[in-house]
Amino acid sequence: MLCDICKKYNVSLKKELIFVVRSFFLNGFVSVGGGNHSFRSENPTQIWITPSGYPRSHIQEKDLVLIDLNGNVLKGNLRPTIEVPFHTSIYKNREDINAICHVHSPYTLGYFLSAKIKNTENEGIFTLDEKPIIDLKFVGKNSPLVIDYKQLGSKALGNIVGLASKMISTSPFGVMILLNHGIIAMGRCVHEAKFLIELYEEWAKCLIIKKKLKIS
Repeated sequence: MLCDICKKYNVSLKKELIFVVRSFFLNGFVSVGGGNHSFRSENPTQIWITPSGYPRSHIQEKDLVLIDLNGNVLKGNLRPTIEVPFHTSIYKNREDINAICHVHSPYTLGYFLSAKIKNTENEGIFTLDEKPIIDLKFVGKNSPLVIDYKQLGSKALGNIVGLASKMISTSPFGVMILLNHGIIAMGRCVHEAKFLIELYEEWAKCLIIKKKLKIS
């Protein structure tokens, strides 16, 4: 399932993913080798994903890597991102999710590092204990969830992200905050995931500026 715009214009999903990656880099959401992004192929058990450490400023369609949901490389000349475990875990747990974007947006991270959080029934997964940064129903019930730090690229991170993705409502949207790491956004296509990341960063920036200026 794709978003309405992608359906209407019959877009090239590879081309759109490259556009999104470069946009994140140019707008300071990731460093030159940071972040990782993916989308389901026509075969729902396979995904196209960004390569490990490849310069986001120069990435092209031919640099994407096709993997299955067990992380096996099916096509491509580069190594896939080390964050394969959490991408595949989300797709396994959420059949309605077709795209994932992961960035290191500084204002969103800064906001959540200073926010009050409370425990859930699952260890290492938290919810906000204050008014949400964005109180919009379409981002999914319980979204965003805040996840305790786990080693980058680890199975432990993949497992806890997969569990958290199931805790967010069945709406095909959702956001997870990885403490001291980054942001994960899910959607029906990369544009929906990109929209959520940009929306959170915009509001986090405004709230941090408000706090700095001490506006009541």
